[in-house]
Parts: sequence; C-alpha cells; structure tokens
Amino acid sequence: MRRLFRAKPKSFLDAPRREWQFATFAWLLRSCGGFPRFLDTTLVLPIEDHFPDRDLKGHAAAAALFRRARDHAGMADWPCLVEPEPSGRTAATPAAERLRVIHYPLHLQEPQQLVAHFGHELARYLVESFDERPPGGGALYEPVVNLTAVFIGFGVFMANASARGAHQDLNEGELAHALALFCLLRKVPPESIEHHLNAHLRKHLRLAALDLAQYERDFQRLRSVFPVVPFDVGECTLPTR
Repeated sequence: MRRLFRAKPKSFLDAPRREWQFATFAWLLRSCGGFPRFLDTTLVLPIEDHFPDRDLKGHAAAAALFRRARDHAGMADWPCLVEPEPSGRTAATPAAERLRVIHYPLHLQEPQQLVAHFGHELARYLVESFDERPPGGGALYEPVVNLTAVFIGFGVFMANASARGAHQDLNEGELAHALALFCLLRKVPPESIEHHLNAHLRKHLRLAALDLAQYERDFQRLRSVFPVVPFDVGECTLPTR
C-alpha cells in the first residue's frame, strides 16, 4: 500500500541547540551589515582559486594562508598580523604593540587545519568588535566564536578540523548543522560541497539540511534582518564583506 504522507525528518539537533544557532546567526547578521551583505560572503573551500599560493614553506606558507583567509573573511583592512606561537617569554615588537597578533602553533602545518585555526581567530577578533552581547551570554562565548567562523565562510574547514580531532567548542555534528544552515541561508546547494568534507561529515550535512528544510519561517526571519547601525552613519566599524 502506498504511503500517503511522508514521515517528518528526524531532528538533527535538539530544539534548544537549533534555536540557539538561528538566534546567533540573527545576531551576527545584525552586527555584520544584515542579510543583504551576507549574500556577498564567500563559502571558503580548499581549492586553488581560494588559496592559490604554492611552493611556500614554513612561516611564509602560513602567512600566505592567513592573508587569503583574512581576505575571504572580509577583514583585509583590519589591523592584524600573524606570527608563530613564541616558545617562551619574548619582548613584544613595536608592530605587535600596535596590531592584533594572531598566533598559530608551530606544529600546525597541515593547510586545512591552519585555515580552520585562522578562521576561528578572525572570528574571535570580529566578535570582540560587537557592542551587542551574543545569545547565551558569557557562558556560550566560545561556542559563539566557533559559530561565527562558520558564518564568515569557514564552515568546511571548521567541520573537517573537528572530524580530524582538533579541539572545538562545538562538536562536529553541531558544526555540520551550522554549515548546512549557512548553505541554505546563502542558497548554496549543500550537495555541491560534500566532496570537500570528511566522508562521515557528508552524511551529517545531508541530514542537517533535510531537518533544517522544515524551518523556512526561521530562514525568512533571517533574510529580513538588517544591520543595527545604518551604513551611512559616520564612522561605521562594521566589516566590509
């Protein structure tokens, strides 16, 4: 006998975690220029078009990845530089006293792991610039930074890094869900990026996208979000995307 009704997809995340991700995306949209500006956000991928620098080694390779990541995040003009983590106590350089310094562990040499790290630290820099407190307050500050890294385009790298054992404040399922949320909001077909993901994350992404497709009203609310500060107000510090 034919089934007349389709079964409702199984929830990928419980309601509180799903609602928190939607609320945090709304907060990020308000703080980063609204939904119209979000449409210019690049979904950063491990492809040559996004990271064309080749044949570099050591710090030169890390610095090149950082510059590309900063550009993709829409933060090319933000005052910051990248340096390896110091092995001991060292005196700060004059440049470091004036600029935000983003460090990376010397043992972190794999390019995708480095990009995930840079995306995470750029997200932290961005979040620190906002006046409005994030959903969940201080207790969820670090998870907010993780989600922000996905929001600014680094979801593929964040999810892959988590699957490979990197410590994240969101687990790989939560990161896959956030990536699916990004894709559906940005209207990027999730299946178009599956081959860039760790094999078992592909299933997570498919299931999360199937579940999220039930919440079109929540996506409509996100698409109606405009910035807290109008674009024509004096010295606006919102990031350019």
